[in-house]
Amino acid sequence: MHLKSFLLKNKVFSVLTLLFSIWIVILLVLAVIGTREIVFYDALGQIDVSSEYSSVLPWLRYIIEPFAIIAFILEYEFTWLLLFLIIYPILRVVYVFLRKRGKLHSKKYNQLKHILNDIIYFAFKIFSITLVVILLIIVIGYLIQEFFFVSRYFMVPVQVGIHLCFILLGIKVGYTLLKLIHPRLNLNLAGKIENNNRRANSKNKRITYNLKKELVYFAGIIFLLLGSNVILLSIQFPPHRIVPTTSLEDDEFLFDFHVHTTFSDGWLTPEERVLWYIEHGISGAAFSDHDNIRGALAAREFVEKNRLDFIVWIAEEWTNHEPNPEIHMNYYGLEEEIVPPESYAVGGPRVMNASELIIYVKANGGFITVNHYHYEPNPEGGFGTPYTLEQLRDWGVDGFEIINGGSYNKYTQIRQFCLDNDLICIAGSDIHTNEDLNTFTKLKLDDPSNKTLENVFKNLKNNTHETIAIQFYPKIVDFPGELTDLGFYVLEDLINYFLNIDTYQALSWIIWSSSMYLIFYIFYKKVKKADIDRLINKIS
Repeated sequence: MHLKSFLLKNKVFSVLTLLFSIWIVILLVLAVIGTREIVFYDALGQIDVSSEYSSVLPWLRYIIEPFAIIAFILEYEFTWLLLFLIIYPILRVVYVFLRKRGKLHSKKYNQLKHILNDIIYFAFKIFSITLVVILLIIVIGYLIQEFFFVSRYFMVPVQVGIHLCFILLGIKVGYTLLKLIHPRLNLNLAGKIENNNRRANSKNKRITYNLKKELVYFAGIIFLLLGSNVILLSIQFPPHRIVPTTSLEDDEFLFDFHVHTTFSDGWLTPEERVLWYIEHGISGAAFSDHDNIRGALAAREFVEKNRLDFIVWIAEEWTNHEPNPEIHMNYYGLEEEIVPPESYAVGGPRVMNASELIIYVKANGGFITVNHYHYEPNPEGGFGTPYTLEQLRDWGVDGFEIINGGSYNKYTQIRQFCLDNDLICIAGSDIHTNEDLNTFTKLKLDDPSNKTLENVFKNLKNNTHETIAIQFYPKIVDFPGELTDLGFYVLEDLINYFLNIDTYQALSWIIWSSSMYLIFYIFYKKVKKADIDRLINKIS
């Protein structure tokens, strides 16, 4: 059967083919006109320095570009789920309407639906059990060590549990396909199908059965989407490489002073994070997990063991949520864990409040900076909450972040405060996921052989360094805040990304889109040719 005649006889597939064709045309246009422009902005000098750097994607990144971008855009806050909660009921109502109108009466479709139901039910069961186990681990840990346990260890059961679920799901799907293909194996779903049909047709159980079925469908799909998001965040995709237009001098280095690993709420292990930095072209970084230094120690051990040309500084992000708003501070150079009162645990690390921590760190030869601080009127006068900028200065902080996660506009007043009070303007990517590095510092050391924290902070004190924020695509499309809060930021970021891709990125999307279409076409054609009686026997 030729494609043309096949499309004429299959209206639904024809509509999908039309949409696919439009999508490919758009990508081809973008491939022709696309020029990827990355902006590098020095927030300390308040100047565009894009001419000094370029962002280079490795060839392997082009090969898997769509998966990397989906992971980067979804991130780890999962607020896209709100968008799903809006779209899913609409799609479900349309489905029920078409089914009532007899548009979905295909016998083969009804048989394949049993297989899909079985897989979704399986996913619902294993994810539900895993979620309960994860919550039990976290609750038990909280009862024993309270918030101290949660901030340090919650990522481990989440990562292990979700990966295990997808391994089991992969086995289930693979075994199902094997049974469909193998001439002597059957799925043996007759009992389940008969039981479901009986409850669906029973007057007493029809409502409860349909409600349960809808809830299981809904929860199963959510589990699959959330689990996929977690898996994508945990993959170490090849990142872009930051390449200075003019080669760095022997005394110039690129650093990052704020990052997270799986030892708090990060999604890459310390070892993966080190390799991630090296691939970016970064010389060194301060590993600063929440309320612990385990990630930093593991990263340093990995570097030393493998003799890597990379510097790991030991740091911790002291994180206190109890003041409203919360306050986060990075302290460097002390191989000692200190936590706020909210993370007190019997036998745990030393506990200090904000002022005590600052004084203690400075008295013991360390350095401390304030992260992503709130510049807003303080009820007691001045600016900064929960403590004023002047209070933090007088207690002895070395400086404040003026870039966090590539964002700098909301820290302009803090930048000026630092310059007026001889405090360091520091920059931290604060990256938790596997996304491309969006912040770094270019620092010129007076003694390039001395990369100790003491010498680094002595040079930072001059505020002659560059704090660079990277903008990967301009905000051509800007949805209202109400829509972005509802998860539409995913669409906004995708549109802006596509409006700023180069030829090879567009080609990657074309190849993957065409591959998906071809696989779906082959599957659809196989189903159309399949013998309905054999399919019924296989499933039953």
